[in-house]
Amino acid sequence: MIGLFLSEVVLFAVAALLGFAIGWRVFSWSDGRRRRAEEQHINTLRAALSDAQVRRARSP
Repeated sequence: MIGLFLSEVVLFAVAALLGFAIGWRVFSWSDGRRRRAEEQHINTLRAALSDAQVRRARSP
């Protein structure tokens, strides 16, 4: 009886750790995609600001 209980505890612990590992992997993957998209957006905004500053400096 104790062996059955311990095997269930181990089974649930392994399932919990596996679920956590998969969830963490998905989270880190999606976070990386989001960070890259934000970085690209920031670079686009910086380029637009730089162009606007150059145009403003050239105007009389």
